[in-house]
Amino acid sequence: MVKEDKEEKRSSVELYMLRQSIKRLEQKRSFNMSTSLVTLYIPPKTRLSDITNQLRDELGTATNIKDRATGKAVASALQSIISRMKNVINGENGLVIYCGMTGLNNMEYHLIVPPEPVGIKLYMCDSTFHTDHLKEMLEPKKKYGLMIVSRGGATFATLTGTTLNIIKNEDSYVPKKHKMGGQSQRRFERLVEEAATRWYNKMGEMMNQIYLEDYPVEAIVVGGPAISNSQYLESKSIDYRIKEKVIGIYDVGYTEYAGIKELMGQAQDKLADFELIHERKLMNRFLEHLGKDTGLVTYGEKAVRDVLEKGAVDIVLISEQVDKVNITLKCNDCNHSYAETTIKSKYDAFIKNLSDMKCPKCGETRVEIKNENDFVEEINEIAKSSGATVEMISPSHEDGAILYNTFGGIAAILRYKVFEY
Repeated sequence: MVKEDKEEKRSSVELYMLRQSIKRLEQKRSFNMSTSLVTLYIPPKTRLSDITNQLRDELGTATNIKDRATGKAVASALQSIISRMKNVINGENGLVIYCGMTGLNNMEYHLIVPPEPVGIKLYMCDSTFHTDHLKEMLEPKKKYGLMIVSRGGATFATLTGTTLNIIKNEDSYVPKKHKMGGQSQRRFERLVEEAATRWYNKMGEMMNQIYLEDYPVEAIVVGGPAISNSQYLESKSIDYRIKEKVIGIYDVGYTEYAGIKELMGQAQDKLADFELIHERKLMNRFLEHLGKDTGLVTYGEKAVRDVLEKGAVDIVLISEQVDKVNITLKCNDCNHSYAETTIKSKYDAFIKNLSDMKCPKCGETRVEIKNENDFVEEINEIAKSSGATVEMISPSHEDGAILYNTFGGIAAILRYKVFEY
């Protein structure tokens, strides 16, 4: 970490770019498949002088590696890390460093400031970079239960990050009320109430099993008709630990997926920390402006770039499925420049095949990279220069899929109307 101020909570675009960096690191292999790629995890409060001394000791050991090429590669990686140590500091979350000669025959150095404190101290040489501990930090930690119960049925779900999981839908066996009069009606109503009590007891036991054993959650929100909610939560079959986890009760008219969506909408105040709720709010805001034709939204790469340059954008929405890199190539024979696009997962293969690429103008293979830009990073830099914010939208939920499939994966919510673009 280059010397900087106290770390702040990462934005969605920063976390997205970190995930993409990890994906690229996972694809890299040492130049000869030897154990020459260095992975270094440094916990917070660890003195970097101690780490530097350790690396110098390892540098001496590298000379004893039997395979000369491997030993030289390890030594070069260690020297590269040591030479940079004086320019970094160990912050509140520690550091993660990856360095080594990769399959492209390039000495690569990657320093990552993790989103959470590093919990292990690790030095390892291998044919791949080790990212598991770093990936664990990006996994959503909180899991909420969402349950809808009524006399007509019940639905159990969990919410983790941007992932909504419908666990079970249960059909009720409680009879509906009828309009018969007299003693028959009273007797039937008594039987209905007894059936309802058995039903609620059964759902209570199922709730215990799901949210305490199968899918443990930190908190639960419950929805359903108001009368059903109060009657259900009074059931003696519900474990006291479950009752302590209930943080909200809402009047919801449906079960199954439609009911869960309604419940999430009503429980936004309780679920505000979840990425899915935040992303749905942003997409609903965009779609509402679009539906009312307010002139305060636009979509598509060209249109969004245009309004960004005008400084009219408040928020840019980008689908996580948009993972392209824009590359400008130049022919050294005829000086012709042209653009190519590749996705990040195929970037290394693109670079590897660069020497075989032919110029579309003269047909020669003396082509080199003149400039390259990660699409999301490029848009984020343009947005920051104009005071706009970039929000990444996951494709794992319905609203996120709409952004990618219907609007090309990029849209903008504007500060003011732009009539000519």
